[in-house]
Amino acid sequence: MIHESAHIRVSNEFGIATLWLGFPGEPVNALDSARLRELDAAIAALERNPHANIVVVRSSKPAGFCAGLHPDAVASLSTAVDRAAFAWLGQQVFARLAALRATTVAMIDGPCLGAGLELALACDYRLCVAKISTHLGFPERLSCFGGTPRLRNRIGRRQAKSLRDSGRTLSGREARTLGFVDRAFCERRAKIELRTFLDELECSERMPRRVELVGLAEERRAFAQVLLAGRASDGDFAPMGIAVALARGFITPLEAEQVRSRVKPPVAKHLEAAHGIAQRELVAA
Repeated sequence: MIHESAHIRVSNEFGIATLWLGFPGEPVNALDSARLRELDAAIAALERNPHANIVVVRSSKPAGFCAGLHPDAVASLSTAVDRAAFAWLGQQVFARLAALRATTVAMIDGPCLGAGLELALACDYRLCVAKISTHLGFPERLSCFGGTPRLRNRIGRRQAKSLRDSGRTLSGREARTLGFVDRAFCERRAKIELRTFLDELECSERMPRRVELVGLAEERRAFAQVLLAGRASDGDFAPMGIAVALARGFITPLEAEQVRSRVKPPVAKHLEAAHGIAQRELVAA
């Protein structure tokens, strides 16, 4: 074990370290100042460890990767100075993660929203479990921890601005098509795909693409001027139909068929109920 604190642990096995996020409460793994400092301590432990060549950042909770800022943290940022200081802290922590000697991989399984997406973008690579609960985007239409320049470096200024300003959230496969997710796969193949990708990194001599960020001060100023409201939970997305989920890549055709086989149409339910009543009446007679 490289590092262990109340809500973060870092394990290491044969040169591959895993940073496990386990912040309690809802939304899942939401960030505040204390949790950012806890993450910073874990990253510092990785800096001191010469044996970790690859770092996988993932959630130890089954419900998601990171759903953004904690509502209490948002409510406490009452002034522009508070918001600017909070943004600066997050930018420093995420910059430290981005500068690690080791190659970093975000394993996204579940909501990856706002500051959570910024955390994933601070990693060198992003792998995504494409399922119905996995959404990526900036639903509050703002970023504060370096997400703006990192997303811009990945997909270009115009597309980055459109995604952030729209508040739209994407499936893992849509994010891969847009260019800021490297691999997207169904839940059944998650372990195999992660292992395969890590094997490729170990066998490859290529260096991850790292560029100098421009625009962090501008991002802090923009965040400081925003009147923040409590963030919606990751469960507030409007439910989508099976056909829409399939078309947008949240589920595979096989998963769609499995869902259809488990969900009976209303007409069939009514027919079954009527049949049951008829049977009871026949027995009573």
